[in-house]
Amino acid sequence: MKKVFCLILAAALVMLTFAGCGENTTVQKNELPMQISQDDWNDARQYVDLSTGIKMSYVEMGDPEGPVMILQHGMTDNSRSWSLVAPYFTEAGYHVYMPDLRGMGKSDAPDGYYTPITYATDLKAFCDALNIDKATVIGHSLGSYTVQLFSIMFPEKCEKIVLVSSLPIINYQNDRLIGLYENFIEPLGEDEKLSNEFLETWYNTTLAEEEFADVFDEFLSCMKEEAQALSKKAWKNICLGFVTMNMTDLYDQIDHSIPVLVLHGDADGMALTEYQQELLDIFEVDENSYVNYEGIGHNIHFEMPKKCAADILTWLDTGTLNKEVQ
Repeated sequence: MKKVFCLILAAALVMLTFAGCGENTTVQKNELPMQISQDDWNDARQYVDLSTGIKMSYVEMGDPEGPVMILQHGMTDNSRSWSLVAPYFTEAGYHVYMPDLRGMGKSDAPDGYYTPITYATDLKAFCDALNIDKATVIGHSLGSYTVQLFSIMFPEKCEKIVLVSSLPIINYQNDRLIGLYENFIEPLGEDEKLSNEFLETWYNTTLAEEEFADVFDEFLSCMKEEAQALSKKAWKNICLGFVTMNMTDLYDQIDHSIPVLVLHGDADGMALTEYQQELLDIFEVDENSYVNYEGIGHNIHFEMPKKCAADILTWLDTGTLNKEVQ
């Protein structure tokens, strides 16, 4: 009997060995990439079913045992928007997740307007699905509004938050977004895509760090193509969903024990400088957790990825920024 048992055990071990040699072997968590090229970004995407009813696409990088960082992209962008910055975070030891928000990238795009509350609820479901207990959450533009709502609705999930190119959610962009929809989205046929000329204006960005010159054109070209690939319905739901939100009353519910960093460019034509002090007052952000970059526009992490990452990491490590080098 003992001999039979040993033969069965040996056979089982052989089967497991061959199963582990197959081409589709699951990559273990300790093999997460530290950096991903533009060519490989789509292949790096993973997918998870959320309790909110959508399948969400995301990219995961860094140290699986490190502190968790979640990066939220801007309007009509996707996880790739953080691709130039993410390697600095992984090098610093973070476990980085970059989801595609509902309706964007490779995530599902169901019917209905997508509000910041929708995105924040998706983010909570994402954390639940991947067993993320707590994270530093960083958002750019629309992603920053998601982070604002997320920190109010689910403060227990937030270690620290960073708002990049942000505004108070008090209807300051409504006229612009309604005009965008009426002039460029509504006239499209159901299967028609936005023009190359529109995308050139939408992603008008000037690189400020020459060390990224070799990859920047490819990066920006991919961002334009992926935004252009979004359906008319998705553009409508993204743009008009934001218009439905006014957070004036919700701001009374902020948990001010969560540290907040705000990054802004003084050449930003969307998140205007005139509203920054109001944002700082709402979140009780002092001068050591705010920077206004001279000559930088809306896409801070596109224009100067290294500086953006360095300032965020400095603040995360020390709780303050060295204003002498800004």
